[in-house]
Amino acid sequence: MFRRFKRSVTLAGLSAGMMYLFDPDMGHRRRIILRDKWYHALNRIGSAIDVTIRDLENRVSGAACEFQHMFDTGKAPDDVVKARVRTKLGRYTSHPRAIDVKVHDRNVTLSGPIRADEVQEVIMAVRAVAGVRQVENKLEVHDRTENVSALQGGRRPGGEPNEWMQENWSPATRLVACALGGVAMLNCLAKRTLPAALFGTGGFFLTLRALSNRPLMETAEDEARRRRERETGWSSGQRPEGVPAGSNVPQSYDEGEQSHIRPFGERERESHEDAIVDEASMESFPASDAPGY
Repeated sequence: MFRRFKRSVTLAGLSAGMMYLFDPDMGHRRRIILRDKWYHALNRIGSAIDVTIRDLENRVSGAACEFQHMFDTGKAPDDVVKARVRTKLGRYTSHPRAIDVKVHDRNVTLSGPIRADEVQEVIMAVRAVAGVRQVENKLEVHDRTENVSALQGGRRPGGEPNEWMQENWSPATRLVACALGGVAMLNCLAKRTLPAALFGTGGFFLTLRALSNRPLMETAEDEARRRRERETGWSSGQRPEGVPAGSNVPQSYDEGEQSHIRPFGERERESHEDAIVDEASMESFPASDAPGY
């Protein structure tokens, strides 16, 4: 029974597809559109594969260099240590240009103005830099920065966030996430238990996050916004122009414009009253005696 039902559904789907693609009127256009979409998808997949391969190569090369550095007992030059410290400062202070860095025999001296709430993190981060032997703190700590020109503006440092906590994932991270999500969903289909279903659901959302490369909440908000735009007929933030009176499309006006707008029924009532006055004037005064005003 089930096989017969499955065969009927399959045949119905194939028939509908053949009718859609080989329709005498629109079939040729549909086949061309389908072919173009297929080529576009292949180009995007090829580009994504190329980017992912290059990202994996760079990460493997970087991991090999880090592994080699673990067993390297040589001393790094002072200019290399200074460049490393400068890179680290950009992640732990909102004004890295205000800090002067001097390196002598791998001994680092920090001077210049800095916010009070950033001193501890900056010192700990510089001490953890590879090649640094000692850190001398000569920073000018400021609790208030209103009168310090070097500490105006700037952005709050984000530190070194985890790869999985970033908004935009790298191609390698997306590949790993898709692989983990796929394994979780296949495990759910194979076992069909409650824990497997929970892991499968998590794998589905992880795969969706990797494919869209955006947080799931932003993706849901964008989808809701596009749905509202399709329902209302214009994008949010745009003002409808030329909407006819009495239309079901929502209309937005400024307060100054609302003072000049009268309801449709009021305009009809005024037109009817004007017609009654004109008719009464014609009955009261003959055509030869025009009324004087």
